[in-house]
Amino acid sequence: MAFVQMSSSPSLSSAMTSSSFAKPAVDRPFCYCEVPATLRYSHTGRNPGRPFLGCSKYNTEGLPYCKFFKWADGNHEYELQLQECLNELLRSQRELKKKLDDMKKTLIQLCKRVEETEKRELGLQKQKVENCRSRRLLGLYWAFVVIVSCYVVLCR
Repeated sequence: MAFVQMSSSPSLSSAMTSSSFAKPAVDRPFCYCEVPATLRYSHTGRNPGRPFLGCSKYNTEGLPYCKFFKWADGNHEYELQLQECLNELLRSQRELKKKLDDMKKTLIQLCKRVEETEKRELGLQKQKVENCRSRRLLGLYWAFVVIVSCYVVLCR
């Protein structure tokens, strides 16, 4: 894809193709400094010649600049795909958060059940100990009754 820099001469502007970037200055967004963004071209190996909009104060000695950046080649399909992916990821994130919340609620309910079960088990253990003690006492009582009965029978 070839890009031609914008020029004020009519002969060059008529030579621009539909694939080149040709937004009038009126349509240019403002950067975070509230100054119209400047059209520049990338010189990186990853995006050679790709047009972008940036702060007009960038690379101007002594002037502070914002970090406004936006690709300007009208790659809307790619941006739409990215937005769709982002929307899908956000939807998945919401679903996962809901599932996590549901799992936390379930975990709390299970912990309560475990606590109730442990209390019942402790109560049953106490009851078992009490029953064992009662059986021993009952056995001692019957032994005492037998001994007393034998004594009464033998002493007469």
